[in-house]
Amino acid sequence: MGAITQSIGLFGVTGELGRAFFDALEEQGAFVGRLRLFASARSAEESRVFRDKPLAVEEADTADFDDLNEAILAVPADVADELAGRLLARGVRVWDASGSLRSHPQAVSLADAGPDSLLIVLDEPLVNILSPLVQKLNAASPLQRLEVTVLAPVSARGQKGVRELARQTGELLNGRGITVETWPQQIAFNVLSADGSFEPATGTLRERRLLASLQKQLPSTVVRVRQFIVPVFYGAVLDLRWTHADELSRADVLTICESVDHLQVHEDRDGETLPTPVNQGVANITGTLSRLQVEAQDAMACVLADPLRVGIVQPLLATLMVQG
Repeated sequence: MGAITQSIGLFGVTGELGRAFFDALEEQGAFVGRLRLFASARSAEESRVFRDKPLAVEEADTADFDDLNEAILAVPADVADELAGRLLARGVRVWDASGSLRSHPQAVSLADAGPDSLLIVLDEPLVNILSPLVQKLNAASPLQRLEVTVLAPVSARGQKGVRELARQTGELLNGRGITVETWPQQIAFNVLSADGSFEPATGTLRERRLLASLQKQLPSTVVRVRQFIVPVFYGAVLDLRWTHADELSRADVLTICESVDHLQVHEDRDGETLPTPVNQGVANITGTLSRLQVEAQDAMACVLADPLRVGIVQPLLATLMVQG
């Protein structure tokens, strides 16, 4: 793994995803290049401390990008296209962490990106969390069936989703009526079976994206995906159930799971210590697998991970470290 020695711009540093990238870059010992921080005009007066030195947050609309080699976009979809166009015109390589530029003519997926790729777009974060595990399980014995049920946190919609849960909770606890803004229905003390528009035959957009990616990786496997939004700020819980073509022991499956990068296996049988979104879902760049049960060809397990850090930040920076 090489060191990042070039000038990097982090766009959207004041948002949930941008802060996750900033924290990871702060912790990345091999980072030795210049870092510039960008946000919208309302955050232009802010600063961040990086390696014990203050860094001013620059206004993206008026900044000069001529010295940048790489740009990480952790920005909303409504500004990503225009910002990417300005950066690409100046010869800056763009890493779209939000995934909103998938239809851009120059877009290349992270899995297919090479040193000459100019616009690299990440998959859905849950895809990046699940892919290493399901690929190893399938290599050990072909998967005949895979069912994924996702309990997603409100941070799936960034700061807006987090703020709305906090606000609605306060309104209800204080006996006031709630207002709905970011989510289609009340999210406080509630569970949403869809995070947006829903098609009875194909599910939601996020479900379709996750399903399409898993089916591409597992063309001979029957795959089913469902996602629910739960009133949790951070940390997704993924309930997995699968069937192998061959009979495997629990020890065999456990060995496979333990070999997956950025996935730790929890084997403590004390129910009071099982992983939860609160103790494992924040500021953690590894996922946690627990409750592994195996019976002949069938198995099930729970994977808990921070979608932003495990599903977006870690894979993007890992690729950038190699190519930077």
